[in-house]
Amino acid sequence: MTLRVAVVGAGFIGADHAAAYVGEDDAELVAIVDPDPDRAAALAGRFGGTAVPDLDALLTRARPEAASVCVPTGLHRPVVERLAAAGVHVLLEKPMAPTVADCDAIQAAAEAAGIVLMLGLTHRFHAELIEARRLIADGAIGLPRLAQDAFSFGEHGPWPAWYYDRALSGGGELMHDGVHLVDRLEWLIDSPIVEVYGRTTSYARSIEGVEDGGVAVLAFKNGAIGSLFVNESTYPLRSDAASVPMPGRLELEIHGTKGSIRYRTWHELIVDIAGEPSRTVTRSDDGEMTREIRAFLDSIASGGPPPVGAREGRRGIAIIGAIYESERRGRPVRVDELFPPAV
Repeated sequence: MTLRVAVVGAGFIGADHAAAYVGEDDAELVAIVDPDPDRAAALAGRFGGTAVPDLDALLTRARPEAASVCVPTGLHRPVVERLAAAGVHVLLEKPMAPTVADCDAIQAAAEAAGIVLMLGLTHRFHAELIEARRLIADGAIGLPRLAQDAFSFGEHGPWPAWYYDRALSGGGELMHDGVHLVDRLEWLIDSPIVEVYGRTTSYARSIEGVEDGGVAVLAFKNGAIGSLFVNESTYPLRSDAASVPMPGRLELEIHGTKGSIRYRTWHELIVDIAGEPSRTVTRSDDGEMTREIRAFLDSIASGGPPPVGAREGRRGIAIIGAIYESERRGRPVRVDELFPPAV
């Protein structure tokens, strides 16, 4: 059976989703939604489907069964609530929402409607990170005890204005990209981050409430500790490798009692294990979005839970929110004391 799918939001992430859908035999891209008619028409012209201006037109004219939501973060809640009420399955781009309360409302709407709600955290679908997680789970590096994840990049074209409007974005670089980092660290180490202490800076653009950079110390439930570093400068930086899609670098390290993994994102995974030669897993493909879309479609077909759901999306927002709160209080804070897990 072919599933009728739509993409809500015709920006560059929406284009990535549209391209992935057209490569799947069991999905038909029926609509592109965007209030800018030129953007919607341009994306529909590239990938197919009808260009429509809003959700009313989408639901009455295109009647999708599933949709990717790729709109500004502050619009996630009302868009998902509307789609869920219409019975439309949703793949929601990260960050899940500006606040944990919004995340809870999104999850409640999805559960009430009985739809599949999957979060777009593509780093879980990088082939190299899938291998890294397998190695850690198999005990190849021993018990993971120390980690760091750093994302530093320079200007490579104007970001949309909503990125720098806290009401629509929920924050700055920690919210935009830090959610990827805390999610993949928890996923790889297989332990929740329980305590954080962070600071932010708006050194590059001087926009209050929208940080250009931030650092945080992380404590995991299993005893591991880690650090987080994010930076978005206004000047170009040199790309870490030719395969890196933006000027800068994104790199994590996890050290265990018997070895370590180091991932130069979009480039290579380096594995060092005591008593063995160092080995490198070179990036084999750029199919993380394809794998994410495939997992979404498979979850709808099977009726089972998606591999990345509302719980995971909420966790990222809770951790980033806790980092912001730790800066306000000037001390470490416990994540679950600020944002108790949803029942």
